[in-house]
Amino acid sequence: FSVKSRKDGPLDLRMNQQFGIPASEWLQTVSESELGWVIQSTCHVLEAPLPQRIAEEVLQHQRCNGAYKSTAEFKQVLDSICAELKGEHPTLNLAHIVFCAIRIFLNQEMAQFEMAMDAACERLEMSGRCAVICFNRWEAAAVRKLLRCHEEPTSATEASLPASRLVELYPLMGTAKPYAIRRVCRPVRPTAEELARNQRSKSS
Repeated sequence: FSVKSRKDGPLDLRMNQQFGIPASEWLQTVSESELGWVIQSTCHVLEAPLPQRIAEEVLQHQRCNGAYKSTAEFKQVLDSICAELKGEHPTLNLAHIVFCAIRIFLNQEMAQFEMAMDAACERLEMSGRCAVICFNRWEAAAVRKLLRCHEEPTSATEASLPASRLVELYPLMGTAKPYAIRRVCRPVRPTAEELARNQRSKSS
């Protein structure tokens, strides 16, 4: 399930193995463009068209050598691709990025995240606050998207623009949702003291 563990195992990546198909089978069904999109959707470190190039190499190896069976085998291929990118991205951990991207996609984590955020906002009282702890870039991006899609225009903006344009600029205006949200403070990042106490906080 993770590249951080030194133990090898089946390339599955599902949180619930009663549903869906393992990553090893899914990789046999996708195209280069689909895999590239999955990688791009959660990774903001790699500029286009690198995700598509990575997808091409991953699936080309599969065509030549058969389906990926284990986490160690998949990681080894990704590490060899990563070595080619070290000049531009010296701290890049490609195996971690691709494992996470496929895991997020197979478990529909983006959709689950959006559902959880919608449910939290619906339950807030007027002027209530919701704090979200993000551990990676795609989660932070999802929170920003949520904010943008639920912002209200100012009264001056609402009066000066036609309804069709308001809906384009403020998606909330085209829904029947009974609430609007806004960010009330800047994101809080872990301090040096917290990092010293808790190394896991470095990703938040």
